[in-house]
This record gives sequence, C-alpha cells and structure tokens, in this order.
Amino acid sequence: MIRKALSIFGLICCLIISVHGQEKEKLEKYIDQYIAMTPPSPDSLNVACDYLINISTDTAIQAHIAGYLFNKFYSSPIMGMESVAIHIAKNYFLNKKLNWQGDDGMLFLRLFVEFNENSLIGMKAPELILPDTSGNLHSLRNLDANYTVIYFFDSDCSLCQKELPKLIEIANKFKDSDLHIYAVYTQANENNLKQFIRDEFPKSVNNWTFVWDPDFKSGFHKLYNVLKTPQIFLLDRDKTIIGRNLDHTSLDQLLSSYTESRNNLSRNIRAFLNDYLKVVKLDDTSSIRLAIEPLFIKSTESDIDLYRMMFTELFDILQRSDDTTYQNCAIYVAENYIQNRKELWWDNSFPEDYVPKMIDRIKSNKIGAIANDFIFYTDKLKPVRLHEINAKYKVLYFYSPKCAVCKPFGMDLADMYKALHKKGAFILAVDVESRFEDFIKSVKENKCPWIRCFVKDEDRLELFYKFRTEEVPMIYLLDSDKKIIAKKISTTKLNELVK
Repeated sequence: MIRKALSIFGLICCLIISVHGQEKEKLEKYIDQYIAMTPPSPDSLNVACDYLINISTDTAIQAHIAGYLFNKFYSSPIMGMESVAIHIAKNYFLNKKLNWQGDDGMLFLRLFVEFNENSLIGMKAPELILPDTSGNLHSLRNLDANYTVIYFFDSDCSLCQKELPKLIEIANKFKDSDLHIYAVYTQANENNLKQFIRDEFPKSVNNWTFVWDPDFKSGFHKLYNVLKTPQIFLLDRDKTIIGRNLDHTSLDQLLSSYTESRNNLSRNIRAFLNDYLKVVKLDDTSSIRLAIEPLFIKSTESDIDLYRMMFTELFDILQRSDDTTYQNCAIYVAENYIQNRKELWWDNSFPEDYVPKMIDRIKSNKIGAIANDFIFYTDKLKPVRLHEINAKYKVLYFYSPKCAVCKPFGMDLADMYKALHKKGAFILAVDVESRFEDFIKSVKENKCPWIRCFVKDEDRLELFYKFRTEEVPMIYLLDSDKKIIAKKISTTKLNELVK
C-alpha cells in the first residue's frame, strides 16, 4: 500500500507540469487514487490535501488542485467530508493565498464556510437556549439524554410533513436508549406552531421539546446551516455532533449503530468485570483499593464515558450480589469513585440519588439489621404495616403472578404453611407487579392461606429502594424484633430456620 501511494505521488509530481487536456484528467485521476488510500478521517484527509496542493510551487497549479479537492469534498455524499472542504476554503482561498476559479465566486465560499464551520462532525453542538410556546427557556446542552436529535422544521414544509411520521417512529424506537428530540420551529408564526403540536402530538410526549426563535436572535440558521428544512443533527451524551444533514433513514441507521456499539461495550465491560472480580481479593479496604484502582486509572486515562460505564456496571454487579464482601466493596466504590466524582455524570440523579439510596438498601438489608418498615395494602385497601405485625417469625414473601418460578415456589410454601404457622411464623405475601384491578382478580381466582397485599403505584419506587424486589420470588425472614434472619432463601431453607 505504501509503495503504491509513493508511485501515485510520483506520477502526480510528473503531471503537475501541465494541467491541460488529457494531462488534467490524468492528474485528477491520480489525485482520486491518492485520496482513496488515505484514512477516511477529516484530519488525515486535511493533511493529504495539504500535501497534494503544495506539490507544486506554481500557484495556478496549486489553485487547480485545491479547487478540484474542494469540489470533491464539498459534493461528497459521505457525512463529515464538508469539514475537509472548509479546511481547503479557509486555508487557500478565503485568505487569498490562491485564486478561486469556481463559477460561483468567493461569496459562495464565504457563505459555505460561515454556515457550516460551527456544526461539523466531532464539534460540540453550539448552544441554543430557546423558549417553548409558554415562554419557558430550554437549553440544548442541558438536556439530559444519551442521544439528542436537533430537528429544525417548518410546519408548512412538505418534506418536513413527509419526514415527521418516520421521525416519530425513531423517537419511540430509541426511547429506551434515552433519545430526546429538540425540535426547533424555524418560522415566527406562534399560532401555526401551537396548531402543529396539537395536531401531530395530541398526547403529551416526554422525549420531545418544542422551541422557537421568533426574533431569530440565536443565529441558529448560521450556526446549523439551516437554509432549508428539515435539517437534522444527532448529538451524543456530551452534546458532540455525531451526525449532520440527516434524513430519517440515515438517522435510524446511525442510532442503531451507536446503540448496538454501546450495548456491546456494556456487555463486554460487564463480562470483563465479572471475570476480574473472580481473581482479585476484596477482603478489606486496602485490598479493595488495590483491586479497583487499576480500573480507575485505565478508564479515566482513555475517556470519561468509559469511566462512567465501567463504574456504573461495577457498582451494579457488586450491589446486586448476595456476598457481603461484594456489598462492602459496592459501598467503597460508591464513596470513592462515584459520589465524590459526581461531576462526571451528566445525570446527577445517579450519583446524588440512586447510589446513596442503594447504599442505604445494602446496609438496611444486611443480616442482623432491622428491616425497613413499609405499608402494603390488601384487596380491601386495608393498610398492613410491616413493623406492626407481631409474631415470632415474619415471612415477607415478594412475588409476581407473571413469574414462572413463583407458582411452584408458592405451592411449596402452601404445603409448609400449617407447620410454619404452628411454629409462630406469619406469612405476608406481596404482589410487586400487579395493578390493583389485576391484583383483586388474582386474589379471587387463587386462594391462599396467608395474607396477600399489593403495592400502590406511587409506592413502587420506595419499595425498590427498601427491599430487593427486582428478584422474585424473594423471601425475607424476620425475627420478633424485626431483624433480618435470612433473605433470598428457598422454602427448604426457610423450613430449617423456623424452629
């Protein structure tokens, strides 16, 4: 490959003596071949273009090569190549180093650069702080989302009307990947915008933000090359531009590629961490630090996003474990690598809300700890407070009617019920998934000897932060003082412990 590139380079040098007729065509052919062997990144292509333009000292030949390369990258169908065209325009023509020979004149070059240079691939998206129809301001950069689509539209634009249904499909498809649409209305007719929102979005949507700039003070036209609509950009979590001049097809493909890549990375990180934890010692604070510090150094040196993914996955693995050593390590990781570096997370609720609550859950769910209190409700909406149940043993049984394992588990528990009851055990079964109507139906259809309760919708998150309800069936065995004797145990183990 290197030998071929050098050969082409030599041929170019021979052909620059003349740029007329057949020699001109040969020169352009060899330029194309040289560019084709250059890594397709803007930085590499910029360097290649500089070399090609400066092969000759003749400014006329330089201008021809520069003009040819500009047109090549200006008209390229490959996303991101416009940045190479801008590099050529700014470094050779707009600074008058070379004479522009194009038919469109210098004004064309100047407008092309001014309307594109602020929103190229790899750049931070220019900030927009625009109002919605109620006057509330919305910052583009402060949107908390893994992916943000900037959608510039006109309600009367026929192409926008054609693209919108597909864009709505994409927004719904990638909603679970944390996609948000920042929709900018490009006109100044407020009534049209309001009518558009009512017609196209009769139901409230939480991953769309509609804004406008009636006075055109933000300069969005120039910042984002909005000379026509629709205009679509894709940003990553850090609000770096990863897609521009997109249609619904290319947007869908790009999002699919990025989300799949991210999911693969997440799976690989999780697999690596599971293997890593098997071979390191986590006996005490010192050994935990020695085991975790290499992960911290390697991930922070490479990129912050990897750091976030690494320690988010690590904390999740550790806090979900039944191993006390792992749980202690989860607390250490939270305190030393997440909570004291909360500025690294775009979503502040993770280090400031989720992690502290999960640490509290780890501590309050340890064997010997007093179980958290909670109010459940029967099918008659009668409240049942856990701490008000007086019994030698309290068996808190979390289940779901949709859980395949819960049914045989419940049957075993029913067979043991009389024996457990005689030993002073009180069983409280809690349906953690069903809505009230479905819970009532289940109670009527399936008779059980114990009290069954459900969780109100508004209490589900609180229950999650107090008990490990994400894994069912889940048994907590409490003593008369409400202390946890055991959890996540089989019916056989339960029968052994209740004496």
